[in-house]
Amino acid sequence: MKPMRVGLAYNVKRKGGDEDAEYDSPETIDAIRKALESLGHRVLMLEAVPDLAKTVDPGQVDIVFNMAEGTIGRNREAHVPALLEFLGIPFTGSDSATMMLTLDKALTKKIVRFAGVNTPNYKLVRNGSDKIGAGMLFPLMVKPNAEGSSKGITDDSVVDDMAALWRQVRSINEQYRQPALVEEFLPGREFTVGILGNGKALKFLPTMEIEFLEKGVPHPTYNYRIKQDWKKFVRYHIPASMEPPLAAEIQDLCGKAFRHLMCRDVARIDMRLDAVGKPHLIEVNPLPGLSPGYSDLVFIAEAAGMTHTGLVGAILENALRRYGMA
Repeated sequence: MKPMRVGLAYNVKRKGGDEDAEYDSPETIDAIRKALESLGHRVLMLEAVPDLAKTVDPGQVDIVFNMAEGTIGRNREAHVPALLEFLGIPFTGSDSATMMLTLDKALTKKIVRFAGVNTPNYKLVRNGSDKIGAGMLFPLMVKPNAEGSSKGITDDSVVDDMAALWRQVRSINEQYRQPALVEEFLPGREFTVGILGNGKALKFLPTMEIEFLEKGVPHPTYNYRIKQDWKKFVRYHIPASMEPPLAAEIQDLCGKAFRHLMCRDVARIDMRLDAVGKPHLIEVNPLPGLSPGYSDLVFIAEAAGMTHTGLVGAILENALRRYGMA
């Protein structure tokens, strides 16, 4: 890979807690900058604030390594990609349309279902006057429709009755000012799959299983609290131990979701089994975290023999090849 002028688009975590949970710590941003520099590239830091539209210069960068989450609204992950598209600047990762679609969980479900990918039965609830429908069976999972990093998912998110359901819906409507996604809870094993590449040339990294360690929890979820102290509450198994037919089915479903949503370069896809062991798609993340020692995709890549620098380099190289720049 020849040396490039690489812009690094990011949002930095300043407040901590739920408000900027999707943003990256200064340490993570610095680690990615160092990884790019160690590969021989000159890095230009591009914080994804409103002034970015005035400061980013197509003449100063060859490509942008995008890890920016955006700031406001359900289209926020599309803001930086859309700006770069408008300016004609190449960038890593999915385009603005895919970023918008995948942050909206209900839209994602509609699209992948057309591709033959199972998802839990669901209902988008905008306010207390919406009807849940007779086909929805408790327990139900209630979460924001357009948030990442497990924002809005707590120990109370899985509900067993109507009173608890509407309590959670109101909480999400009020706190996040958006509809709540209500879906049937899947009681089986949980997996996450890392994918690198484009088109037919996809590389599936080892599937990771998340084992929940807390005792006496009837409906365990990989929620925000768990992720903040994951060493205490979960154990990661990479590669996950499973029968070959299940492994092949999960990989096939993830590949279909990646392609039908038109993801590019990299994504991490979450799957969970239902009561009879059938895999269902939970979420597609085309902008997965890259925090050393914390992010799922980093752990998965390490299990495949890739260093953090190697993972960053692979994402960049996928984009360069896609643009015909490699």
